[in-house]
Amino acid sequence: MDQSSIEIENWGLVEYQEALARQQELQQLRIDDKAADTLILVEHPPVVTLGLRGGDDDLRCSPEQIGQSGVELCHINRGGFATAHEPGQLVAYPVIRLKKKDLRWYSQTFLQSLADTLADFGLQAQFKEGEPGLWVNGSKIASFGIAVKKWVSSHGIALNVNNDLSTFGMIIPCGKPTEAVTSIRQQLGAQVEMAQVVERFTAHFCRQFDYTPAAMPALP
Repeated sequence: MDQSSIEIENWGLVEYQEALARQQELQQLRIDDKAADTLILVEHPPVVTLGLRGGDDDLRCSPEQIGQSGVELCHINRGGFATAHEPGQLVAYPVIRLKKKDLRWYSQTFLQSLADTLADFGLQAQFKEGEPGLWVNGSKIASFGIAVKKWVSSHGIALNVNNDLSTFGMIIPCGKPTEAVTSIRQQLGAQVEMAQVVERFTAHFCRQFDYTPAAMPALP
């Protein structure tokens, strides 16, 4: 596979709906060959998202209670059930034209880049056949859900880094009532530098997908 260039965009903390609109606009530009392959890195204020397979049965609170708590609730076009985003979580959205028209390859390669990142922090990621995401010591540490249009990807992963996991108490994660969630901070017993996680993940993503990254912007 030929090595190609990818733009890295670090958006910082952005409301989910705003980030989704910007992501969809960029995806259409990439489909039209008016934008380069891009890896978006972002954090979101507290939000619960329901994928194509998710519904109110995946919530532990009513939509009204979620709204009253100040947490946003969004129905979106990625695969999967319910997940949550919070500050302190690394969210990565690749908007790229897939080098292979193979969603299984894309998913496995994407998740491997995340597993390699966790290994850099001394954590061994666990994969589960047929279940999207990654686990550490039996608890889910990363959610995964993608969408592809004309072989250009959108959505992606959410890795729990320093977030307090409180928003996950409002949902049944990925349709599994007994699913426990964790974070890098919880596993290590100490907060980690988000910039280090971003740097390691970006390097592994580019290596796995044979990209040469453009200049890496600092976190806003």
